Amino acid sequence: YGSSGINAEYGLLKCLEDYTTDSRGDIGSFVREAAMSALKRISKHIVELGHPLINLTLTSDMKLALVRGFLQQSVEKIDRTRAVAVAALYHFIMADGLNLPEQDLLRMCLPTPNQTEYSTQIDAKCEIIDGALVPQSEDEIMFDYQYCSPAALFPSLIQLLASPTYRHSLMRGLIVSVGGLTESLVKASSTALIDYLTDHEEQVEPVCECLLDILESDHKNDRVTVPLFNTMELVLTNVILDEKYGNKFAARFTALTKKEVMGSGNIKKLLASLTPLSSCIQFEENKCVLSQIMLMLCHRYPRVRKGIADSFYTALITFDDAIDACDEVVEVLESTIWDDPQDIEALRAKRNEICNLVGVAIPKRTAIKKAVVQATPSEQFDSYSDLVGRAGY
Repeated sequence: YGSSGINAEYGLLKCLEDYTTDSRGDIGSFVREAAMSALKRISKHIVELGHPLINLTLTSDMKLALVRGFLQQSVEKIDRTRAVAVAALYHFIMADGLNLPEQDLLRMCLPTPNQTEYSTQIDAKCEIIDGALVPQSEDEIMFDYQYCSPAALFPSLIQLLASPTYRHSLMRGLIVSVGGLTESLVKASSTALIDYLTDHEEQVEPVCECLLDILESDHKNDRVTVPLFNTMELVLTNVILDEKYGNKFAARFTALTKKEVMGSGNIKKLLASLTPLSSCIQFEENKCVLSQIMLMLCHRYPRVRKGIADSFYTALITFDDAIDACDEVVEVLESTIWDDPQDIEALRAKRNEICNLVGVAIPKRTAIKKAVVQATPSEQFDSYSDLVGRAGY
């Protein structure tokens, strides 16, 4: 086995980050599925060979990376990929002699399939047929979609949010499902997350910090940050944050959001960031939030200006004690056509009026200086001579 096998494992782990997309969709999912199937077979072979090889090839870091990778894929949005990931995760954590971090918790959170929910099959190859994982040998479990469905799987795996070891990986996969497009997937993942945070109030702060960490580590990774903003909206709408922590959360979230949307032309991401940003005015120390809202009110995109005005209006109606001049600000927001593309100066005057009402500084316009490079006389002459020469004169 040796060093080549270790290099193969690290290479396959790297494949779990392949999210290549084209006109056909997420074609990187086929790479991820093949990598997980290969990693499962490699680890199974290593375990069969005995403890010396386990300690040599499956180091503590490698075992942790494998579980985290399988776990993230187990809660993402594609059913077929989730089935492969759950099969790999199940066989890995059920193996004896691996001594995984918090292995008992992993086994408890991953439900054991009933006899009616899986079958065994003898086959020389491991492949995907009609969306199901066909095992390579008679002792491999073939997981069906009933076992791997979001409604059945997410409420169990969500319990791993209590583990600092696996929280980040679980959340990084879960937010993609929460911000997904399939109604059943969004409902199952959202319900699992909110029910867990409602029943475990002590986990609200760690989970929110985890979301902020992901927003920071996945800077400008729209595949993650867009659904993350949707997850933030879900949490802020359904979960009550402690006032002391809420102030800290609002400051960090606002700073990270400003950094994330700055210069972005992704209208979907810009619109997704507006509601969670406006919801942060509920906290006492909200000046930084109001300042960012004032910037967005004069954004270059009319849809963004209209979106932030609507979300800010809704937040003021919901949290009517967030600012002193709530009624006056609401009146200005209602009477202004924020998506008017013609009169931006009039909109800027309205925005400045709101700044005075809420007590934040009026944003200053910064002129963008463009460097103008002038050609020297010799360069001009060379260019003209080249033109004449190519023209045949």
